[in-house]
Amino acid sequence: MRNLTILDVQAANLPMAPSPQHTLGPAICVDVVSKTVYALVNDTSGLAGLCSVQLVDTAESTAAASSEARHVCSFPFSLGPNGGALASNMQFLMERESVFLALRSGDIFTVRVGSAGGSGEAELVGTVDSGIMACGWSPDEELLALVTGEARLLLMTQDFDVVDEFPLSQGQQGEEAPVALGWGKRETQYHGKAGKAAAAALQTADPALQTADPAQRSETARARMGDGDGDGDGNGEDDGVTRISWRGDGAFFAVSFVAQGGARELRVFSREGRLHSIGEQIEGLKHTLSWRPSGRLIAATERLDHRHDVVFFERNGLRHGEFALRKATRRVMELAWNADSSVLAVTALVDTGADAPEVCVELWADRNYHWYLKQELRASSVPGGSVLRAAWDAEDPMRLHVTGSRAYVSVRLHAAPDVAHVASEKSNAAAVVADGARLLYTPFRWANVPPPMALHTLDVPMPAAHVAFASFGHGNDFAVLLADRRTVVLYECGAAALQGNRPAERGRVSLGGGIVAHQIAWPSRSTLVCLGLSAGHEAGGWQQAVAAVDLTESGESSESSTAARLLDGGSARAIRLVAVERPSSSPLLLLAAADGLVLEASVDGAGAIDVAPLARLPAGCVEVDAAVVEPEGVVVVGRTERNQLFAGGNLLSSVCSSFYLRRDFLVLTTTTHFVRFVPVDGGLLAATVSEEDGESPGHDEARRRVERGSAIVLAAPLGDSVVFQMPRGNLETVRPRALVLAAVRRALDARRYREALAACRANRIDMNVIFDHAPAALMADWPEFVAQVDDPDLLNLFISGLRDEDVTASMYAGPRPRAGARAPVHVAQKTTRICRALRPVLLQAAGGLGGGSGGSRLMPSVLTTFMCETPADVPAALRMLAPLSTDERDAALTYLLFLSDVDTVYRAALGLYDLPLALLVAQRSQRDPREYLAELGGLNALSSEEYRRFKIDAQLGRPELAVGHLCAAYLECAAGSSAAVPEGELWAELAEYVDAQDMHRCAIRLLGGHRRFGDACVLLGERQAARGEWGQAAASFLLGGASARAVDAFVRAREWRTALAVASEGGAASAQTVYDTAVRASAVLAEHHLFLDAAAVLMEYTQRDEEAVALLVRGAHWAEAVRCSLLRQRPDLVETTVRPGLLEAHSAAMEDVREIHEAYAAKLERLREVRATPLEVLAHNGQAEMEGEVLDNVDVMSDTTSMASRFSTFSATITNASSRMTGSTARRLSKKGRRKEERRKGRGKKGSVYEEAYLVDSLAKLVDRVRVHQMAVRDMNWALIRDARLLSMAAELQAAFMEVVVVVVESATFVFDEQRMQMRLDANGNAEPVPMEVNEHGMASQPKLPKPVLPGFAWKIEAICE
Repeated sequence: MRNLTILDVQAANLPMAPSPQHTLGPAICVDVVSKTVYALVNDTSGLAGLCSVQLVDTAESTAAASSEARHVCSFPFSLGPNGGALASNMQFLMERESVFLALRSGDIFTVRVGSAGGSGEAELVGTVDSGIMACGWSPDEELLALVTGEARLLLMTQDFDVVDEFPLSQGQQGEEAPVALGWGKRETQYHGKAGKAAAAALQTADPALQTADPAQRSETARARMGDGDGDGDGNGEDDGVTRISWRGDGAFFAVSFVAQGGARELRVFSREGRLHSIGEQIEGLKHTLSWRPSGRLIAATERLDHRHDVVFFERNGLRHGEFALRKATRRVMELAWNADSSVLAVTALVDTGADAPEVCVELWADRNYHWYLKQELRASSVPGGSVLRAAWDAEDPMRLHVTGSRAYVSVRLHAAPDVAHVASEKSNAAAVVADGARLLYTPFRWANVPPPMALHTLDVPMPAAHVAFASFGHGNDFAVLLADRRTVVLYECGAAALQGNRPAERGRVSLGGGIVAHQIAWPSRSTLVCLGLSAGHEAGGWQQAVAAVDLTESGESSESSTAARLLDGGSARAIRLVAVERPSSSPLLLLAAADGLVLEASVDGAGAIDVAPLARLPAGCVEVDAAVVEPEGVVVVGRTERNQLFAGGNLLSSVCSSFYLRRDFLVLTTTTHFVRFVPVDGGLLAATVSEEDGESPGHDEARRRVERGSAIVLAAPLGDSVVFQMPRGNLETVRPRALVLAAVRRALDARRYREALAACRANRIDMNVIFDHAPAALMADWPEFVAQVDDPDLLNLFISGLRDEDVTASMYAGPRPRAGARAPVHVAQKTTRICRALRPVLLQAAGGLGGGSGGSRLMPSVLTTFMCETPADVPAALRMLAPLSTDERDAALTYLLFLSDVDTVYRAALGLYDLPLALLVAQRSQRDPREYLAELGGLNALSSEEYRRFKIDAQLGRPELAVGHLCAAYLECAAGSSAAVPEGELWAELAEYVDAQDMHRCAIRLLGGHRRFGDACVLLGERQAARGEWGQAAASFLLGGASARAVDAFVRAREWRTALAVASEGGAASAQTVYDTAVRASAVLAEHHLFLDAAAVLMEYTQRDEEAVALLVRGAHWAEAVRCSLLRQRPDLVETTVRPGLLEAHSAAMEDVREIHEAYAAKLERLREVRATPLEVLAHNGQAEMEGEVLDNVDVMSDTTSMASRFSTFSATITNASSRMTGSTARRLSKKGRRKEERRKGRGKKGSVYEEAYLVDSLAKLVDRVRVHQMAVRDMNWALIRDARLLSMAAELQAAFMEVVVVVVESATFVFDEQRMQMRLDANGNAEPVPMEVNEHGMASQPKLPKPVLPGFAWKIEAICE
């Protein structure tokens, strides 16, 4: 879909010798580093046998299109028998910085010019006596292949040392000679009466061409072919000259020469000089030869009776396709591939319609297995007026060097699609592909037809040179500049063409003012602007100019209506002319210069052109476009040949391979195989496209992957599609998320809801965006939404796709982030709110579903709103079926079963207690009729409606409703209104169901005031007692009137006061019951170590004083034990019970204090030793021990595990590998070994890294024990000092405990405040420090074990002397 556009033409006048006797014919070579061209011409002195080398500097980039060549050197040449002084080869050698020149006479010269291109002297390297028929340097300039006049092939080094020499016609088979099986050959065919003799007959060659002298053979061939004036019958087309062409990598080269039989032969040789293959014999093969740099094909030409073809050969010599040149081609002179093998230049003599044939350079390119004539350079349209040779630049694949008899011309080309850009609703989004004199027109809005096909083919009088679409109206009209550079054909797309019909030719325009146009633009209906060269100005040469043509109503214009403006000769050269649409204003005409300057050209009413600077890009751009952005104004976007994309002075991307600018998005492809979308109104001058090709986040609108090498043809100016062309030439139309969502958002803002819904459905866009784009606006516009859509399928699709998520914050956040706080992704009850708001509108639109086609048509949408609520309201949906007719009900039920599982609908129908509806649903399911018919029949047979509903609810698992209906059925039965089931059986069923479903509370509520209320309470109490809820059970039994069971439950709940109160309500007759209750309550309290309450029960309700005092002694309640003994006037109990218990408790306390003291002292001492050892040593020891255990268990490891060595052979230290473990070891530690390590950490094994933390934790526990013992020691000492005999024991206990408290208090700072780094296990089971954490003061610190509450001295009795 790309056309070749001429960006720039530079020319240099070559000196002309006055009447030279021998014409050299201009030969050129290029220094690609300094952009210097060297040309070989006849010396201007006019002396015979003298030639000169001229220098042309093409690096100068000014608007002056022509310059003069500078003389470098002159040198004589000798006349030889093989063409005199004609040049066989001229090439610039990069390493030598010299010009190499080989003449047909056999002379080889080198001219050292230096890096600055200065003057030098010619040096005669050597002479080949027999002459040089052809020569060529390898691409790396290391080998020179040379064919002598004796048909010998020489391979020479860059120092001109002969590597190999052999006859050109050696051997008849190459290394890759094809194997012929005889199929299709003449010898295997049937010849009728002639028989086998005719098949075996040999054709006798022309004796005149059997000579062994190649020079004579070449002369004879030229004589047979004519004098070169060719009359179209094939005579004079082969010049008889040998040609050499190297492959791009320098591994092979091809030689085309005239063989002994007079036919031209093609041979392929390897770099080492070995014959690789011999080309397939072709009768009309001509002299042209060019090997494609990519190495796949060798191009040559073939002359047939009716046409002229360019044929291709493979490296093995076999023919591989061809394409036909135009019928107007008289003779092909040369073939040349450009550097990237994309364009083939064919220099030919062509009938152009002039008085005589004209030499033209045709540029051909292939796509999709078709060859297009993309550009034609005629001798009459280039400076100098003649074309002799054309050669491509070795570095720049789009620069063509053309030489003629008077001038050298440098043509800069660029390949880009010619497509429509106007953003209009009626735009055809068309593209035009030039194919010689045919225009392939395809409007992509209506059809996607890949070339070489097209929706319409338009014929023009001559090959097209440039195509420009109009920037006014709908942008469908276009203008075509023809190959003569002076004629423009206008095409107009009227109302009929807006539907994709064939465009009509409006007229033709002839450019005047001596302008030779290269590019055109059509900014307005009455004005056509062109960029090209103008001749005949004051300087006498060629200069760039911009011309404006005033178009008449008929489309014709005379030369006098062309107004040209010469560009400033000192400014940079203009390379691009573009007309850009501007909303609500006249189009913008841009003129981009080679240095990055962008000019704005304007045409006034009189046709005068004014040029003013508009912007400056950082580099010259070959593709330019502009957009109007607020508040920046006009932003110019350009792409360079090096894939840099600029927006003003901002570098958007350095990997841009193509782009298309819309009003809303800048769409570009990258060399990393992504297409990206940059919002135009989102800070285009500050945007940056990341070059990273990592995985994009889900639902990223800003980019998507494309096929490798994809290029943008066009993006629909107001549509949602982008057309890509793949490297092989086929087209693909995609609809990217960014453009589709932009179209959806525009439709929603304009309240075109049906259009937005259809776009979402067609492009698989989540329809939640319809609501989430503007929730408040849509909630207030549901009637308009329903009225526009008016399609149950679209409505159902929209409703069923709703979910409680804001997709504009998750999936479709847009190509740029929103300002402000990010909206929450989850939106609670969003779906339910929409369904409930939409349902009344649907019902109103359906006429309340009161009947008619409208109601039934929207019934599926109404049902969908019920089913999409959270949770789905299936019963409400089933209720909507009641007012419908039978047919409508069946259809609605079918749709409902489509939305939900049939079992769910069946259960919902049963839940409505509508047995006919349930039967209708069951009939549409896969259930066995024997099952559901028996089930529904049994329910229908029940006479009690409440009991039937109980059965249904019980079956559906609705216990609360079931209990309600069952209680109602029982109450009816108890009242005598229903006798379907006996009252006793009904109550038993009620009690069983309530107990099974744990619905006692519901039953109690429903049976309040009934005689069965107490029974229900007892049932609840039994369930609570079974669960151990004795307090609740006691209350239930009490409500149910079961006092004895209530007392027992209170006792078990340790509510002894309430239990005894309930038991005492019976008066004197219940005294024994109270006594038994008190004894049982005391035992229960003693079991739970509530000794004080247990003793109080015995003291108050029984006479068991000894047992009560004993309980107080067990609980260490010394003062209360003494008080109760004396209260009951039993002082003997103090001596018999209290004092022995006190002595025993004192002994146990002393032992406990000593144990705490010893344990604390030992752990404190070990802690001092551990803290004296560095952490690195502890960690090292721990890892060594763990690895030792791993190696001990090595037999269980996998044989395939690659273990790193952990021990050194010559030392006991651990190598560096010990700090790493393999994946297998890490997995083992994460399971069994990790649990072992956790246990080791809990034990705090001696010498391990966890020991310090273990010791600190143990000491903290001991401190807690000391703090707990404070009150016990105080109470015991108070009891001891009451007896003078026990005073010493009190002093001993206080002294021992005092010593422990002092040690704890004095060592607390060292133990708890000086903790070191804690360690933990990492993922591989290795010890690592616990991460830092932020404390309450906002400071990061290492987490430490908390410091416990320290004991004080308030327990101490000062009067006791220690």
